[in-house]
Amino acid sequence: MIRLRTVLLFLLLVSALAWLVAYLPASWVRPQLEARLHGLRLEGLSGTLWDGHAERVLAESGGDLGQFDWQLSRRALLGDTQMSVAFRGDWGHLTGQMRKREDKREEWSQVRLDGDLAQLSASLAPEAARLEGRLTIDNARVVLQGRWPLELDAAARWSGASLQGVQRDLAFGNLQLRAQGASGVVNATLQDDGNGPLQLAGHLALSPLGWKYDIKARPREPDPALRDWLAGFGRLAADGSMHLQRSGGLAAIMGKGNR
Repeated sequence: MIRLRTVLLFLLLVSALAWLVAYLPASWVRPQLEARLHGLRLEGLSGTLWDGHAERVLAESGGDLGQFDWQLSRRALLGDTQMSVAFRGDWGHLTGQMRKREDKREEWSQVRLDGDLAQLSASLAPEAARLEGRLTIDNARVVLQGRWPLELDAAARWSGASLQGVQRDLAFGNLQLRAQGASGVVNATLQDDGNGPLQLAGHLALSPLGWKYDIKARPREPDPALRDWLAGFGRLAADGSMHLQRSGGLAAIMGKGNR
């Protein structure tokens, strides 16, 4: 009889624990989520640990970026962490799938973004010059160790690219970025689509040892505003083209950021 009562009590405790785990409120996971969002804050949380919703995502500037949803697989209880996330706002949407691998690295896949940069930049940095146009990323993949991309496969398109400043607006056309990375070394190419106001071609490289880029740009048609803007980066050639080459180490950059 005593043994039966013990078994029943154990089953009752297990059932209660399972119920508690299944219905843990979304607020329990807020610190872990905000730590991964690097400065963004979640407000108006509802739902559960496994299927949650934030009514507002606030940038450091206070701008409202919209809503955030997540679904965490219950396989996390077995050590297999998998999660899908979705940002949605007036600016557009960002979705992706995250899996924590056995080597403690995070793998993000099926990352898709479609956003209006004018609205997004106004929320993130309202006092800065405003980017305009539409940014799209389709089915990108990245493996992170900490915040460093060990592996990367992504393509981005900036359609109708322009920069809205205080005194002038600059139009660039349609720009494309293709980035691939392996073993912690990322290489990217940047170019225009061949029809816009700005002729652009460049290569960028990033590794734990440092960074470098080599960019060539030239207005396709005479454009004093665009020419003056390019001149701000360095001396122009006789045809108005700019050839910019820079390189450096990451230690200096990280040291400045920590001061």
